[in-house]
Amino acid sequence: MIERLLTAAAVVLLAAAAPAAPATAAPVAAPVAAAPACVTVTIDGLRGVYRPDSQFWEPWFDATVKGRSTPCGSGGDATLAITQYHVRGGVPTGLMSTPWRAAGPGGTAFSRTGRIAPDVAALCVSTGQAPHGAGRVAVNAACVRPVRSGADHLVTRFAAVPLTDPLVTADLSEYPPEDATPTGPVCAVDCLASTWTTGPPGPPGTTWDTPISGPTIPLLPEEPTCHTVSITDSFAGPSDDNVNGFDIWMAGAVDSCDPNGTEPTIHAVRYWSDRGIVMPAWDLAQVPLAKGAQVNENTGALCLTSGIRQRGGRLYGVHDRCWRIVRDQPDRYRLAPIRTDEARVRKPLVSNVPLPDPDYPPGVCASCL
Repeated sequence: MIERLLTAAAVVLLAAAAPAAPATAAPVAAPVAAAPACVTVTIDGLRGVYRPDSQFWEPWFDATVKGRSTPCGSGGDATLAITQYHVRGGVPTGLMSTPWRAAGPGGTAFSRTGRIAPDVAALCVSTGQAPHGAGRVAVNAACVRPVRSGADHLVTRFAAVPLTDPLVTADLSEYPPEDATPTGPVCAVDCLASTWTTGPPGPPGTTWDTPISGPTIPLLPEEPTCHTVSITDSFAGPSDDNVNGFDIWMAGAVDSCDPNGTEPTIHAVRYWSDRGIVMPAWDLAQVPLAKGAQVNENTGALCLTSGIRQRGGRLYGVHDRCWRIVRDQPDRYRLAPIRTDEARVRKPLVSNVPLPDPDYPPGVCASCL
């Protein structure tokens, strides 16, 4: 179905982005060919999130491509697809998604989102596929590559890739059959070529800080000992599981400087609008030191706390580091550092540390975040 568009011309315009707008790439145009029909495609929303590799999950890259297509000729409806390129063992390969139909003289808005392998090197808007020796290649209209800034897992910039670059002229290892039925132009999940698929919808599970209903260990005032906390990497994003929240992960180091060699006690405190929920103490013997957990959607901030002080009959945390949870897209989260004395992290504390079961003693707490 998509191959019949090989004779169609396609022009793709990538709008320049303001700092607060969704990331976009520089203008890229496809070669114009004499054809009975053509389509103009404007890409006005490119964004992505890398999830780092950890012992809790597999890494992935969430990509979203949004735009609009408008017929610019007298031909029939156009059919478009997203082709992603990866380099494995030094060899580039392309994977083409199921196509969608761009119809109507007034233009068609499209949005494609998918969870793909994190080694994605380029994303292209394609107008079809063509034979290439014993294989097939995508006929691309415009291509971009994600540009990651520092250690931030949020991709805020995409750079244009020339259509003649060997990366985006590589053979396809996956592509839809010629008679594939095009989907609708708006697809919110599983729209790209991927091994990840979303399970059937159902009632969400509950996170550990819902809070728990069983008995908990009471909190007591405790002064912090001399120590340092350094966080080298962190991540927040949608969970693989259907839960009432999202994932948070961080890695770093905690070092004692106490003259008596006393190790600090580090708790994660998840702040809701009216309380701080104290999670079990970190196991500092874990190597490397990395913590991850599913966090309730009511959580607006997270702190690492090394002490507890009483004031006015209530307990409050002595914080080392704090972050607020920023959710600027339905599927995009971010940990933004904040002061440790902000009002949102000065709520009274409640324990969410369960009483140990003598028949089932707790093991290493690698997820006490």
